Amino acid sequence: MTDAQPERRYALNQPPNVGEVIDGEVMVINLETGVYYSITGAGAVAWPMLIAGATAPEIGESLVRHYGADAATVDHDVDAFIGRLAGEGILRARQTAAHALDPVAEPPPTAFPGFGFERFDDMQALLVIDPVHEVGDFGWPPRPADGGHDR
Repeated sequence: MTDAQPERRYALNQPPNVGEVIDGEVMVINLETGVYYSITGAGAVAWPMLIAGATAPEIGESLVRHYGADAATVDHDVDAFIGRLAGEGILRARQTAAHALDPVAEPPPTAFPGFGFERFDDMQALLVIDPVHEVGDFGWPPRPADGGHDR
C-alpha cells in the first residue's frame, strides 16, 4: 500500500483509468486491464474532492464536518482509502495546483458509513477485448478536452 502524504494532491490516473459517479456510487474502470472498482459510502463523497486535488487533511476535515464523525477515525480511513487507490494505480500525484473545491452539499446520514471499496475482475476479458473507449467521440467515457492531463 502507498502511504498518503498529508500535503500530496492526487488526480485520476488517466489513461488508463476512467471514473464516473452514478447514483451516489463511483465506478472506476481500468481500460487496459479490464479491472473495475465500486466506491461507496464516504469514499463516494470524498471522490470529487480527491480527484479535484484536495489533500487528505482537507478531505478529512470536510468529512468530519459532514458526518459529525470522530476526526481520528476519519483521518485514518482517508489515509487508508487514498493508499488503496494509489496502490491499485487509480491515482497519481498531481503536478499542478488543485481546482476550487465544492463543499459537500448532501444532508449527512445518521452515522459515518466508512469507505466502501470493491475490486472486480470478472469482466476483465470482455473489457480488454471490446474496450468501451473505442466507440468514437460520442461514446462513454467522455475524453477530457485536454487529453487527460491536469488543468
